[in-house]
Amino acid sequence: MSVNGEDLGDVARPIISVVTPSLNHGRFLRQTIESVSAQTFRSVEHIVVDGGSTDDTIEILKEFPHLRWISERDDHVVEAYEKAFAMARGRYIIQCCVSDGFLDPNWFKKCVEVLDKDDGVSLVWGFAQTMSEEGDLLNVSFQDFFADPPPQKQDALAFWLASGFPFPEGNYCARSEVIRAGFPDAQSSGWFRTCPHLGFMYRFFTQGYSPYFIPVVANFGRMHHDQRSQRLSHVEKPGQTAYLTAVHAYGKSILNGSAVHCFRNGKSEVIGEIQPHELSLLRKKMWRHRVLRSHLLRIDPYTLAQKLKQRICSER
Repeated sequence: MSVNGEDLGDVARPIISVVTPSLNHGRFLRQTIESVSAQTFRSVEHIVVDGGSTDDTIEILKEFPHLRWISERDDHVVEAYEKAFAMARGRYIIQCCVSDGFLDPNWFKKCVEVLDKDDGVSLVWGFAQTMSEEGDLLNVSFQDFFADPPPQKQDALAFWLASGFPFPEGNYCARSEVIRAGFPDAQSSGWFRTCPHLGFMYRFFTQGYSPYFIPVVANFGRMHHDQRSQRLSHVEKPGQTAYLTAVHAYGKSILNGSAVHCFRNGKSEVIGEIQPHELSLLRKKMWRHRVLRSHLLRIDPYTLAQKLKQRICSER
């Protein structure tokens, strides 16, 4: 195992820990590291957990003395995250895959300001933008949120139950205790292990935590030919279906009274619960989100026609 424990200046007790799982993607690594280093908020440690890369990853890691990193073989990405969370010293954690990075240089600062100010918030998230393998910036995801932002804090529950919407995994900043308790680990199984970020989303909401949305383009997520979602699409797609099924089942259990949903603050303290007389309002909110935020209502006719044409051609 290779270890580099040098710290960057005054971050012996960092506020934010950025964790980056890595495996044979050295060609993207410098840009990822530099995008973290470019943040104006300086109380940051960057942890890279490499799965035993055989490309030039290790040589690149050695170029950056402020990194904390290890390189050793692991069997699954959840093991890499488990190692990274164990190393993290910050009170907030952001994960950033080795091919991704940050666009807003003030993103970390904005996250800390919200989380420090409001202990009712346990996670902050923003817009993500797609980047091509060559480095060209493409579409901003979920652009309709610019005009019609998603619900905040406890109000986000109804939206999640109606849609299963997961936060962009490359920019959300969560309280360290919350992400450690909710993120799937090496002992997890089924779709929790296959799709660990969806597993964290499910636990985050069902355990009663609340998010906060900042309407800025925070990060980029790079599309490339050997990315995990493409290599493992045969197991990730069923995992995504299982996640949505679980979200629907949890919503049904709340509405029929077989489960009581409790809200928690960032300290994991219960601060309230949905009362029986509030269930009809929750049901109305869920239906409103399903109808008014329907993808079919938000897509322009030309784009819809093009998508239908592509689907028809692909099925021939």
